[in-house]
Amino acid sequence: FTIHGLWPDSKGKMLNDCGSGDDYDDIPDAHMRKQLESDWPNLTSRAGEIKKYQEFWGYEFNKHGTCSMDRYNQDQYFELALKLKNQFDLLNILRNHGIIPGKTCTVKDVEDAIKAVTAHVPNLNCI
Repeated sequence: FTIHGLWPDSKGKMLNDCGSGDDYDDIPDAHMRKQLESDWPNLTSRAGEIKKYQEFWGYEFNKHGTCSMDRYNQDQYFELALKLKNQFDLLNILRNHGIIPGKTCTVKDVEDAIKAVTAHVPNLNCI
């Protein structure tokens, strides 16, 4: 599992594009970049293509992260995304609820398993 995004909302309404569009600063910290490359990868780029990764993270931050700047600066936004991703072991949660490869289940089964542990309904999309 990877991070797709961290989207602030206000009373159930997802917030987008709250900044000027160029609020993102490239992440200089090598340790943070390595964590993000692992946990929030740009799936259209190869590992190590840091310019493409920076563009991807910049897009996500400018679109969504700017909507939380009154609470989290850019570093805190990415740190929070990593913390939330690593707070739960989704593969273990699913396995413990009988959701394993090769076994048929519904989206609701997956949602219920995740909600039982996290107390939140995940936003899932099947493609």
